[in-house]
Amino acid sequence: MVVVRTRNLAGLLAALALVAAACGGGTKTVSPGKSPTGSASVPGSFPVTLTDDDGVAVNLKAPPRRIVTWAPSNTEILFALGLGSREVGDSGTFDDYPPEAKAIPHVGGEGGVTPDIEKIVSLRADLVLNGFEGGQDWKRRLRQLGVPVFSIYATTLDDAVNDIVTVGRLTGATGQAALVAADMRSKIAAVTAAVATEPRVSCFFESYYPPLTSVGPHTFIFDVLRQAGCDPVTAKAKDDYPQWSVDQLVKESPAVYLAASESASSPNAVAERPGFKGIEAVAGGKVFLVDSDLVTRPGPRVVEALEDVARDLHPSVF
Repeated sequence: MVVVRTRNLAGLLAALALVAAACGGGTKTVSPGKSPTGSASVPGSFPVTLTDDDGVAVNLKAPPRRIVTWAPSNTEILFALGLGSREVGDSGTFDDYPPEAKAIPHVGGEGGVTPDIEKIVSLRADLVLNGFEGGQDWKRRLRQLGVPVFSIYATTLDDAVNDIVTVGRLTGATGQAALVAADMRSKIAAVTAAVATEPRVSCFFESYYPPLTSVGPHTFIFDVLRQAGCDPVTAKAKDDYPQWSVDQLVKESPAVYLAASESASSPNAVAERPGFKGIEAVAGGKVFLVDSDLVTRPGPRVVEALEDVARDLHPSVF
């Protein structure tokens, strides 16, 4: 079930906010099913040219051998594709899965919100695989120095799967990427089929507290909730990570309350917060923790988050 870990989610959210502010990144609305585009004469052949989620065409003459990942999810993708030995740098301490990843040097600059360009160059990186929006200045600078940067921003589960296939093409690991993607799609299909005939459940997802923060409809976490059989009460939110009030939740009466494990220490801790016992889900004992590492990273393990959430929403089916 859920593994609760004592880690600083607040620090991660603050870092993401600083990245957007410092780099001029904004909220990007992407239609469901989008994926980077590109062309290659034969899948897995080189040279290969692919267009990333920033709209930048990246050409690689040969498979990259010294890769830097700028997002924990991208580190997980590389290892899932059997390319962990090629990773020479990552974004920071959150790049902690699999355990072997903990030994990889961090390349975060001052404050950890942007990469240290000099360090990346010194590592002789031949690809930076980026997962954070914004940062056009540092990306441009690296490209000027001859270091390709490829960005992927999943906004749905399908995106997450498609991005893995794309990384496989980008690195030459097309066969393994196809296997990982097929396994993910099979598990997603099994969950959606299982909940298809069940009544949908209204829910609220807590990504951070305090202040009480949730997820908006243009985030892949929201898509995880939807495909697990939930109708989030934040469906009309205009922001990706909107702040929500307890009074709103009392009125909206979600049947299930889901909380990221790094935001809430236990269901009882949620119930003891001021005003929270007035929320239907809390009063009814329908508070569940979701492993933050699984649900916040659009990588291979996100399907585990889907399975856990579906089990919390529809225990009789699973």
